[in-house]
Amino acid sequence: GRVGSSDQKQINILYEANKVAKDYFKETLRQDQGKQAIEYLKKRGLSGETAAEFEIGFAPDSPDALHRHLIGLGYQIAAVEKAGLVFKTDRGTYVDRFRNRIMFPILNHFGKPIGFTGRIMPGFEADNVGKYINSPETPIFNKSKILYGFDKSKNAIRESKTAVLVEGQMDFVMAWQDGVKNLAATSGTALTAEHMKTLRRVAESLVLSFDQDEAGQLA
Repeated sequence: GRVGSSDQKQINILYEANKVAKDYFKETLRQDQGKQAIEYLKKRGLSGETAAEFEIGFAPDSPDALHRHLIGLGYQIAAVEKAGLVFKTDRGTYVDRFRNRIMFPILNHFGKPIGFTGRIMPGFEADNVGKYINSPETPIFNKSKILYGFDKSKNAIRESKTAVLVEGQMDFVMAWQDGVKNLAATSGTALTAEHMKTLRRVAESLVLSFDQDEAGQLA
């Protein structure tokens, strides 16, 4: 066989596992347990069409619902961990990384699912809980290289020669819904040289539209 074909197979499994997770979260959003998540999105002014376009989902409040689903489909737990969907506890058991969160799939610039950002359900914010958490760095997910939504927005950026950079997924989908299409967003990371290189290829100017709070200013 080709040299590295087994490596490529390993990589493909990571894409597949993230795709299965994306579909699972989308399905869960439509069930009873996703009702409050939908209420929250509606309250923020998000339309069902936009939620569907960005394949927003819901991770149930369960330690193992997703990985049981994946294992039921024949995925090895080691691959599920490598895909960033579970982590191993000190006791050696596996726990779903995303629980009780509104899920934003992160696609690479060709539209393949590579990771997620999950927002904790309103009312469950706490000091020891990240309001937003991301997939960890994996062989297919690199936060410092990836721009959220860029698979959808790169043509609009190219046409307008301008990229509007927003902070995070929610800002992106809300602006998109309002008709601004030449957008890009970072996923829980400051703007990097890699991001700049990507944008430089398609845009001549960059408009920063970050939050006016301290975190926004620092980013």
